[in-house]
Amino acid sequence: MDKKTLTISVISIFVTFLLLFGVYKLINQPVVTDFPQTRELKLTDHTKWSSDKKNLLIEYSDFQCPSCKGAHDFFKTIEASESADFEITKKVTFVYRHFPLFQIHDKANVAAYAAEAAGIQGKFWEMTNLLFDNQQTWKESNNPQKEDFVNYAKELKLDIDKFKKDSDSNEVKNRVTEDLREAEQMGVSSTPTFFLNGQKVDVNNFNEFKTLLKNLN
Repeated sequence: MDKKTLTISVISIFVTFLLLFGVYKLINQPVVTDFPQTRELKLTDHTKWSSDKKNLLIEYSDFQCPSCKGAHDFFKTIEASESADFEITKKVTFVYRHFPLFQIHDKANVAAYAAEAAGIQGKFWEMTNLLFDNQQTWKESNNPQKEDFVNYAKELKLDIDKFKKDSDSNEVKNRVTEDLREAEQMGVSSTPTFFLNGQKVDVNNFNEFKTLLKNLN
């Protein structure tokens, strides 16, 4: 074998090794099980239940998503003062973050803007309740942002002019986009998605979810 042929052979072997090593690394990417973004609060986060922040339950949600409404209804049963599960709210800090699936839910973004605009006037959770409770109505509306959402704002006795202005502001839109981009970076692809103390929640039903929360210290 002459020197030129030997050199080509060595280079070919080296390139083949690099390709095989690249494939190995791609196939054996570690599975991410810890999400530091969900271990601490952001200044723009909306929280309720416990103020201790010992156990953080973060939901990425879409106001137009039927499954998110189901989760919302589930949590309402827990936070009712007469509920046997009310103890959960004393040891869990609940956090709502936006993940509007605008590709399939045409009004998800504007609903999120309405909630954020209400939040500026201290009524985020109240608007959240109205949006989920009336989901079927506004999702079929031709212009919920100027009709249904304004009516909800009136019901909450908000400053309507400010609500309208804030709903269309870059500040509000950027808050929603920030949550969305963050969730995408973590691999979130559906709603609702939950993280508890930095770990993605994997349960089969709400009863399992409730048991998980009740067993927290």
